[in-house]
Amino acid sequence: MDLCTTRSFASCFGGGIMCMDLDRTEDRFLLVGAADTTVALFDTHTGSEKAVSRMQPIFSLKRQSNPHAHKFMVSSVAWYPVDTGLFVSGSHDCLVKVWDTNALEVVANFQLPKKVTSVAMSHVAAAHCLVAAGCEDTAVRLCDPASGAVSHVFSGHRDPVWCVAWSASNEYEVLSGDGGGQIRAWDLRRAGCRAVLDQYTTQRPPARRDEAPPVFTSPPKKQRHGSKHRSAQALGMEPPADAALRLKDSALKAHSGAVTCVLPCPDGVHLLSAGTDGRMRLWDAQYRHNKLVGYEGTYNRALRARQLAVTDDSRVVFYPSGSSVNAYEVLTGHMLVSLQGAHRESINCCAYNPGMHELYTGSNDHTVRIWSVRPDDEDDADMEDGDGG
Repeated sequence: MDLCTTRSFASCFGGGIMCMDLDRTEDRFLLVGAADTTVALFDTHTGSEKAVSRMQPIFSLKRQSNPHAHKFMVSSVAWYPVDTGLFVSGSHDCLVKVWDTNALEVVANFQLPKKVTSVAMSHVAAAHCLVAAGCEDTAVRLCDPASGAVSHVFSGHRDPVWCVAWSASNEYEVLSGDGGGQIRAWDLRRAGCRAVLDQYTTQRPPARRDEAPPVFTSPPKKQRHGSKHRSAQALGMEPPADAALRLKDSALKAHSGAVTCVLPCPDGVHLLSAGTDGRMRLWDAQYRHNKLVGYEGTYNRALRARQLAVTDDSRVVFYPSGSSVNAYEVLTGHMLVSLQGAHRESINCCAYNPGMHELYTGSNDHTVRIWSVRPDDEDDADMEDGDGG
């Protein structure tokens, strides 16, 4: 991959680029959110490969020019997965906004108790269009644009929620990462947390208790009706059976630092996560265990969520590391390339365009850059696939 020299995005930002999202319906329209309250939309199909061109935004929503715009930094943006008629934005003004793309009007506002850190919509949902939102308290909220109300509140984190994501294979499952290193999985059809990821769990867990063969034990002794010695549990002095489980769950950590990204791979089989411990981890999405893949050079001292990107075939992941972006093979951890020299400051987010074979990166230097796959890169990849077969 090389920095594209013929096409570039016009600079319409007065602050660092914090987030971006490419629509999944056409792989064409790129939403970009910035620290100066700007939300901008670009058409990535404009411009020419033969002549130098600068892509102007279709629109740019700013606090100074639009009364509906956010008042503080835009921390997260997400497209409505069905079409490009709606998108969602979250901000440090504690608001989640649902926008009509054509009218540039807010169709739903959700007031959260603290700064919004992350918003996400499911790309596989057929039964709902809920927006998962994390903020700097310890709960994950599901906002319903249809009713304009918060439909679910998931409590269990002990630290501020830094990032949220929907499962790539289960429309009812939400994943969240917090500032203490925990990643939790939630099911909107059930109460409580479904699972907590543990970096030290490296194998598929054993069969559930109801699937195990029966164990025969001697029957318990019967107590006499007149006995004065009642059990502590009967007297209400013993903690409930699930208290130890809750205590154990609170000690489990996916990372030894804050979780800056949770990224389900499009194949639905794997899950990637990153943390301020300088680690990127690959997880089994179904059984939740650490696959023990090592990725070198994953520097991360972020103070907030940081977006990774993965190719549509789930083979390559792009990881912002300081002012460069490293590309790794997902399953092996092998570094393919380190993209450097385009940004002067730390990169906060990236998005991959499978249709254009481009990577977009946003940085604290107020710019969005385009990286293009060289024709010989694709030829080399095809040759490797042929040799492997």
